[in-house]
Amino acid sequence: MSSSLRQQIENEIGVLNAGWALFPIYFKDDLEIDGDECLGVTDFDNQTITIRANMSEAMVKQTLIHEMWHVIWSTMGLRTADEDPDAPITTNQEFLVEQTTRGSLLYQSLNPRLWRLLYEL
Repeated sequence: MSSSLRQQIENEIGVLNAGWALFPIYFKDDLEIDGDECLGVTDFDNQTITIRANMSEAMVKQTLIHEMWHVIWSTMGLRTADEDPDAPITTNQEFLVEQTTRGSLLYQSLNPRLWRLLYEL
C-alpha cells in the first residue's frame, strides 16, 4: 500500500531545494497568519514552507505547488524590491513566460523526487 502524499513529503523528501537555500516542508494542524486561517505559507526569513495538515491530498498538492511557485518566482527575480507580497510586479508576458520556464526546469532538476510526486500521475 502506498503512503499518503503528506507522508511521502514528510518521510521521504522533507525539503524544497531552491539552489540557494533548502526550504524544509512542515505540516501544521492550525495554520494562521495575522489571525487569518491559511492553507500554506512560505517564510523567506526562516526559509520554510508550512502546509495545513488537515486537508485532502488534492488540496495538499495544490497548496504545496502554490508555495513552491512563491519560491520559484522569487528565485527567478519575480518579486518586488522590498519583498512586499502585496506590491504589484510590473513586467510583460514574454518575461513572465521565460522566467517561469526557467524556474520550472531549475526546480525539476533540483527536486526530481518532489517534482515527480506532484506532477506525474
